[in-house]
Amino acid sequence: MTLDIALTFGVLLLAIIFFITEILRPDLVALIVLVLLVVFGLVSPGDALAGFSNPAVVAIWAMFILSSGLARTGVASNLGNLVMRVAGETERRLLTVLMSSTALLSAFMNNIGVAAMFLPVTIDIARRTKRVASRLLIPMAYGSLLGGMLVLFGTSSNLVVSGFVENTGLPPLGIFYFTPIGVAIFLVVVIYINLIGHRFLPQRQSPQPVSPTQIPPAQDLQNLYGLEERLAMLVLPDDTLLAGKTLAESRISKALGLNILSVKRKDGKRQAPDAHLELEGGDQLLVLGRLDQIEKIIRSPMFTVETEVPTISRLLSENIGLAEIQISDTSEFVGKTLVSAGFRQKFGVNVLANRRRDLIRRTNLQNMELETGDVLLIEGQFDNLAALSDQPGYRILSLEELGDYHLEDRLSFIDIPEGSALAGQTLTEAKLGSAYGITVLDIIRVGREFLFPEPDMRLEVGDQLIVSGHPTDIEVLNGLQKIQVEKDVKFNLRDMENGSLSFVEVILSPYTSLVGKTLKQIRFREKYNVSVLAIWHGDRPYRTGLQDLPLQYGDAFLCYGPRAGFELLAKERDYIVLRQDVQEKPRLKKAPIAGLIMLAVVAVVIVGWLPISIAAIAGSAMMVLTGCLTMEEAHKSIDWKSIFLIAAMMPLGFAMRDSGAAQYLADIVVRTAGPFGNFAILGGLMTLTLLINPFIPAVVNAVIMTPIGLATAASLGVSPYPFAMGIAYMVAACFMTPVSHPANLLVMSPGGYRFTDYLKNGIPIAILVLLVSLLLIPLIFPF
Repeated sequence: MTLDIALTFGVLLLAIIFFITEILRPDLVALIVLVLLVVFGLVSPGDALAGFSNPAVVAIWAMFILSSGLARTGVASNLGNLVMRVAGETERRLLTVLMSSTALLSAFMNNIGVAAMFLPVTIDIARRTKRVASRLLIPMAYGSLLGGMLVLFGTSSNLVVSGFVENTGLPPLGIFYFTPIGVAIFLVVVIYINLIGHRFLPQRQSPQPVSPTQIPPAQDLQNLYGLEERLAMLVLPDDTLLAGKTLAESRISKALGLNILSVKRKDGKRQAPDAHLELEGGDQLLVLGRLDQIEKIIRSPMFTVETEVPTISRLLSENIGLAEIQISDTSEFVGKTLVSAGFRQKFGVNVLANRRRDLIRRTNLQNMELETGDVLLIEGQFDNLAALSDQPGYRILSLEELGDYHLEDRLSFIDIPEGSALAGQTLTEAKLGSAYGITVLDIIRVGREFLFPEPDMRLEVGDQLIVSGHPTDIEVLNGLQKIQVEKDVKFNLRDMENGSLSFVEVILSPYTSLVGKTLKQIRFREKYNVSVLAIWHGDRPYRTGLQDLPLQYGDAFLCYGPRAGFELLAKERDYIVLRQDVQEKPRLKKAPIAGLIMLAVVAVVIVGWLPISIAAIAGSAMMVLTGCLTMEEAHKSIDWKSIFLIAAMMPLGFAMRDSGAAQYLADIVVRTAGPFGNFAILGGLMTLTLLINPFIPAVVNAVIMTPIGLATAASLGVSPYPFAMGIAYMVAACFMTPVSHPANLLVMSPGGYRFTDYLKNGIPIAILVLLVSLLLIPLIFPF
């Protein structure tokens, strides 16, 4: 083994570890691999960048645009509507027609996009036929994967394999090379699903009669997400201190971690929980969430407020002072809140006020978006203040210069009494800032003062705090302590639906950019005027702490809000709204044009006029020129994460070929399986490819295994095409786990699937794909 081979294997092993552990994003891992290959001299800089201009990569991004053109003109949705008309009532016919439709579309469109488009269609079919969606969603997703095996551009990995074949100086794979075996695989899998596989499909939701508008029954969603366990009624006393305050000002939602579903007045009228709705004495608030926090508040006072008002001089010492900084137009904080920017954690200072032009804000600063020109008044240790000295407008302030801020108007003494829910909590756990808009500036304990207390400092009974906050915020907290709670509420969420408000499920799309972010950070409620009542996260629903739950692929939101909000969500690439009638209206008049453009692309490739990359670019340009989609929509349709992943990983394949690493592994394969013949060697490589599939992205698997397959063919002195085709089919066989392919993960939450549900059908189907392709490849592509 040479040094180059060892280095190549080292880079390969590092990449596989990162892909499996998911420590870093896959596209970032690919870029790191690219750089390492150049640094170690395994590829030249030109070869390292060649992936970005590789015909296969170009064809992939152009196919994203063509796929979007078919979707936005209604070509695909029209086929979905046809499915609903001809699918019939029997489950076998439903499964066959559904899988056939998704497979046919996936042959010419991106299979993730097809699965996303058919998700609400499949759920509607399930409800129309009074079946559970879990009986149909996995077959639908599998159908989209099978479609990738029908033609060359059916899936990105096919094009990657073809690109490596062409790179060796051989003719690339033909557009219909995959079709004969792909059709055979599809038929065998459909027969298996209908005869055997359907027995392993779970039935986890009770079918409900569908409404004429095809809206999911609210009671069905209530049962699925287990909402009844978290429902309660909050009753405001007639003399409540919250009367006249809006829901937003009451802080019931933020302070108590509750979702307010509706407000019932004394006269029996029910109001939507608008943030600007003013509360009245006697209001009954239907809420969702854990009640232990409010029970602690009600059980005994959290704190008492003293009449004496502290002076600002008490907040300063020889180590702690005040300063001003200004937010410039190039500042990293523009458009962010203090919370999302992590201002306190990053700089170790408190923000006491924000001067915006002629207006000074001294309370509720945590969730206020910062703008260019804002002047922040900050308090902290002088060392921490000095760390901000490079900020525009930085200057240390004296007491005499604070007059305009009127800080004393917002300062109060509060005491922690016996039995307070705050006793024993850290300042972070108490959430006085995020929940109530109150900032703790000083803690006085048994004669000792703790100016600028750390977030992990615990409060104790008898503590006296100097806090900054609006008097009405403290009044609100006193009002919360007098709320009455009624548990064990029996309530049907259907009663809350009317012409404008409804319950709808929303799924994070496979293309989402929101993974790792929280609802609070993306300001979901403010953007869409829609409340998230529960999140199906992993394999169970979460109904509390939703605002701070990091989102992940496949998360499903149970939302409540107006139609306009869901229409806005449906336009966003980050979400899939599981309701047909709020989807963006397709450009139906352009459907024939889009269909003809796609047929023309296929035709010119078949007759050999243009290579597939150029034909796909031409088709993409025609989609825009003819108005099937706009240039902005074309840009948005491309999954750039996938493009970067493929383009940056292709040099690894070149390195394996040029360093001799692929030949080294090929020689091992030939020595091990050679005595059993070419058929056994092909079977061994295909099995290895299939086993790797669940752990790394399919295109990466193609990049790794294709050079090995081609080198094996060269060692044997046989045609490389059987090995290229075998690896391509195995790379596309992503059936075994939900994380094997985004289409599988997409249906996990709406179907209520568990990991084992994929194993039960995915493993037998993957084995069938292996056997069928292994038997037919030598017949159609002789050694």
